[in-house]
Amino acid sequence: MISDLLARGLAMAQAGSPWIGPVLACAAFAEAMVVIGIFVPVTPFLVLAGAAMGFSALDHGTPAWVSAGAFLGNAVSYQLGRRVRSQGVIAARLPARALAAAERLFVQHGAAAIIVARFMGPPATVAPFLAGSSGLPRGRFMIASLVASLAWPPIMIGVGLLGAWALSLGLGDRW
Repeated sequence: MISDLLARGLAMAQAGSPWIGPVLACAAFAEAMVVIGIFVPVTPFLVLAGAAMGFSALDHGTPAWVSAGAFLGNAVSYQLGRRVRSQGVIAARLPARALAAAERLFVQHGAAAIIVARFMGPPATVAPFLAGSSGLPRGRFMIASLVASLAWPPIMIGVGLLGAWALSLGLGDRW
């Protein structure tokens, strides 16, 4: 299924579709949402987008779209976590040890935990929710989320650009 989506994404990029940025923004938004994000991996698409950019087949505004989608998704997931905490639902659903561990993580590492989680796949989908439910202050979360959301797309796209560059030099033939 993911290979089919990657193939379709590459075809869109090669065709120069103006929809690739908004589509990736929606995917980044969905990936940032707790539970949904586990089923919507965006990182492979960002690497593919970087490869497409390397072959001049993609608009260079794409990272801005992805950053916006990731930031908004993080904000919504964080707010869901805050709402669940205020209603006391989280205490009923999570073991006390798990909730205490999440609270310790954000007390000890705060913003760094949000930034690192963005680059780790599945943790990126639950970190904003857990930050909200553990009581991490909104301002600290938003700054960390902004940094992570701005850094993540260019870095992942950069991996794809490096891959495209290596292929253009024929380095892929040696491996």
